[in-house]
Amino acid sequence: MSDARLPNFSALRAFEAAARHENFSRAAEELHLTHGAISHQVRALERELGLALFERHGKQVRITPQGAQYARQLAKAFADMAAASAALRRSPVHQRLTIAAIPVFAARWLAPRLGGFIERHPAINVVLQTGEQWLADGVDVAIRRADGAYPGWLVEPLMVELEGQVVSPHYRDDGRGYVMLMPAVAEQRAQVQAFRDWLQEQVAQAGD
Repeated sequence: MSDARLPNFSALRAFEAAARHENFSRAAEELHLTHGAISHQVRALERELGLALFERHGKQVRITPQGAQYARQLAKAFADMAAASAALRRSPVHQRLTIAAIPVFAARWLAPRLGGFIERHPAINVVLQTGEQWLADGVDVAIRRADGAYPGWLVEPLMVELEGQVVSPHYRDDGRGYVMLMPAVAEQRAQVQAFRDWLQEQVAQAGD
């Protein structure tokens, strides 16, 4: 980046408008300033540049060749700035949506459905996490197998999960086939311990 100091931006705008109209009054109307303010800004710019940009004949002004070339360059620079600003206003603001889910659910149910969501909402950057740090900062949505007791979080039920264990009828050596089904458990938080207790009972019976 050049170390050259740029002239005052207001003075540049005043000069470019005055050069385009070749009239200080019309430049003042465009920029919502007074005729005197335009004249003052142009003279300040001339002093800073060290040359005359306009020839003055009473109330009449005529731009100099150097002033005309400078005005064309400024007009292009202003147009480039306007185009760059317009492009930024049109560009979508990308948002980040971080979803934390247990690995099996994320792989088999959630991930196949995320494609359609991303297509419908291209401005949203979706991040899917399957680690254990799902209560960490930055997680927007967490999908867990839980009882819903999480202070500070808005908890909504997503679906009901039904579980059962099925064993091959040929499991026992004595040829007596059967299928083991886990009894319904009322409290979700007790499912893991209930299954362990039930499994130990089945193993004990199988050893009889």
